[in-house]
Amino acid sequence: MILRRLSDSLRNQDWATVLIEIVIVVVGVFLGIQASNWNDGRKAQEQRTQVTRALVTGFQDAINVSRNFISGPIEDGMTTWQAAFERGEQPPPFFFTMQGSDLAPNTLNLIAQAELSELFDPATLFDLGYYFAELDGTGRKYIRYVAFVESDILPNLYRDPAVFYSEDGVALKPEYVASMDRLGEYATDTQLLTRWAECLVYRIESPKPFESLCRRSGYRLEGMPEPGAKP
Repeated sequence: MILRRLSDSLRNQDWATVLIEIVIVVVGVFLGIQASNWNDGRKAQEQRTQVTRALVTGFQDAINVSRNFISGPIEDGMTTWQAAFERGEQPPPFFFTMQGSDLAPNTLNLIAQAELSELFDPATLFDLGYYFAELDGTGRKYIRYVAFVESDILPNLYRDPAVFYSEDGVALKPEYVASMDRLGEYATDTQLLTRWAECLVYRIESPKPFESLCRRSGYRLEGMPEPGAKP
């Protein structure tokens, strides 16, 4: 309709009408582009919100599991074992196993179909990839630890506890000392991952970008509240 009127105005040399019709076309195209850009921006923000929510939920679950089902029980178990050993008893080497999968879920892989490069800045993407690589590596170290527990500790629990000790009975055999050392390292790694996850939650929920990385800045970012601080 507009093009027909514009054609008629050109034939009639009605320049005022031609100018008005051109302005209407230009404004219409401009508004259409703006509406499309606004719609694309809204969809991108919705996608980022959904991805952020999924990541934060995964991090918070990992933090909860670490504190309540891994770090705490390992620390308590080690303390109890040490107290019994110092009393002159021969407790079996302390070991730790947990129900379910030995590997934590990789939330980043679950949402890999999202265009993450368009949702987060490069530093945040590096932080996320680095964290989940470390999480996977720590899980695989735990699997190797559990393999020793299942093959060398659990079968011996039904025998004389002295089987775990040197001939004079005053010290654990080296392989069991090493097993408990590995468990202590796993607990430490888990605590570090917990602080890292807290930093990542703060990072991806923050409206501003950060140049520093959670891992390399000591798990603290500018303005990040101290652990346990009230919001």
